[in-house]
Amino acid sequence: MSKMVSVIEIVVGSVLGTGYIPLAPATFASLLTIPLILLLNPLPIAYFLSTVGFFFIGVYLANDLEKIWGKDARKITIDELVGMLITFCLIPLPNATGPRLVVILVGFLLFRFFDIVKLPLIKKSQELPKGFGVMIDDLLAGILANLCLRFLIIIFI
Repeated sequence: MSKMVSVIEIVVGSVLGTGYIPLAPATFASLLTIPLILLLNPLPIAYFLSTVGFFFIGVYLANDLEKIWGKDARKITIDELVGMLITFCLIPLPNATGPRLVVILVGFLLFRFFDIVKLPLIKKSQELPKGFGVMIDDLLAGILANLCLRFLIIIFI
């Protein structure tokens, strides 16, 4: 049974194996999150509960997987899933396909920017223990991306 749990932990912690992609696993995990965002976007309570659930599952899994793969290993990509969910949390997606795609693309790029650049507070948060360091930096990057996306939507849409 523990082997089955380990396989499940690896599959979920690496967001369906995106963590094993040799080039830009975090980017692929972020892209793979978009269908989930589209599915949950019209359901704000389910969206919120899913985001909170994935965050705490991520903390648990990151803590376990860091013991196998090392501190904040590239294979752990559940943090990107949570960061992307936060980026689009309570963001109204336009009904028209063109503007919807623009909002999704801009949100994706903003999240990847803040996740890669790591402003000082975000970088400092990586020092937190027990899986929180892995998850909090992407949570903060998602919050910044969400705020910037809101601002851009107000200005341009």
